[in-house]
Amino acid sequence: APERPAGPRVQIFASEIDPFEAALLASGQLVLYRKVWREGQRIVQGLLIEQEGFLQGLVGQTFNASELVQMSDLVIAYRDQVLRLMPGHGREAGAAGAEALVGSLLHQQRLSAPFGELQLIFTVNRLPPVAAGRVVTWTGVLLFAVLSLGFLALWRLGLRQIRLAAQQRDFVSAVSHELKTPLTSIRMYAEMLCEGWVDEARRTQYYRYIHDEAERLSRLIANVLQLARLERSELKVQAQRQACGPLLDTVRSRLDSAAQRTGFTLVYGVEDGLADVELAVDADAFTQIMINLVDNALKFAAGAQNRTVEISARRLGVGRVEFAVRDFGPGIDAAQMKKIFRLFYRAGSELTRETVGTGIGLALVRELAAAMGGRIEVVNASPGAEFRLQLPVAAMADQ
Repeated sequence: APERPAGPRVQIFASEIDPFEAALLASGQLVLYRKVWREGQRIVQGLLIEQEGFLQGLVGQTFNASELVQMSDLVIAYRDQVLRLMPGHGREAGAAGAEALVGSLLHQQRLSAPFGELQLIFTVNRLPPVAAGRVVTWTGVLLFAVLSLGFLALWRLGLRQIRLAAQQRDFVSAVSHELKTPLTSIRMYAEMLCEGWVDEARRTQYYRYIHDEAERLSRLIANVLQLARLERSELKVQAQRQACGPLLDTVRSRLDSAAQRTGFTLVYGVEDGLADVELAVDADAFTQIMINLVDNALKFAAGAQNRTVEISARRLGVGRVEFAVRDFGPGIDAAQMKKIFRLFYRAGSELTRETVGTGIGLALVRELAAAMGGRIEVVNASPGAEFRLQLPVAAMADQ
């Protein structure tokens, strides 16, 4: 075998150092030491630590600066041997009723190496009155607020359900009455015509009565169907370009017929040059709005001396046209101004309900107007009331 070249020998692990360890001497001093192996010899390195200064500097200052000093005592032990008791600051001002907790173990922790044999034991000496009182106070306030809000929500929900149930009963009663009245008239006139009890001079008049009552039924059914769509969030319109003049002409015959039946006269006033202005509207929705507004005027002005309903149209600025329906009745009470457009609300005596109606006509007017990008409002005209419908001009709606 070839000879290895001569050279210095390298010794691996010629020296070794053990971790530091801590121990308690009989004199009460702490000793920190470690074993060192160097060149085959064993050496012990270490230092003596004064117990009082070490514990006060390492543990005491940290304990006194923490929140624990306000509610606990600290015991420092070495292998279950008590080295020192550090009392907290709260013994003399303990919270009332907390005596049963005094001395209870709060927390126990060993120090990290090399002082792993030192134990920190925290025991309760009191509950801080300020912190505890604040927690209890805020907890009580929070619980009270939650319970109050819950009770208020349930109370309002209950009232809403009761009010809705009452409105639904009134609605069913009103619809039944509104359906029964024209049906009774239609049946009566039809039986008289069928039996031949009417002379030739009155036949045309009775036919007109039947036609008017059928129109009344159609309007009611249309409102109810629109209400069903509104409840299902299916109320939709198809806005198209419609000139103001032809649009009013379309509904004029139906409005005149309803007015003549009740002894009223409709007076139309259209601003010059407005007839050819195009609006972005749904013709069917516009017709239903105008019929509902005129029906409302005829109903509430039934006792007025001036049996006239004015229908006007004028331009507002560049982008809108306003249609107005005015009666000469008693007007609308200020307290009811904001309520008349609510669904199922019917103005009049809350006890006698002298005012007929279903409570859905004006609510549908508002929804249909909003669906076409318009708005509806009402003002007292002294005498009477005026409903103002504003709709967008087609050129502005397209932008």
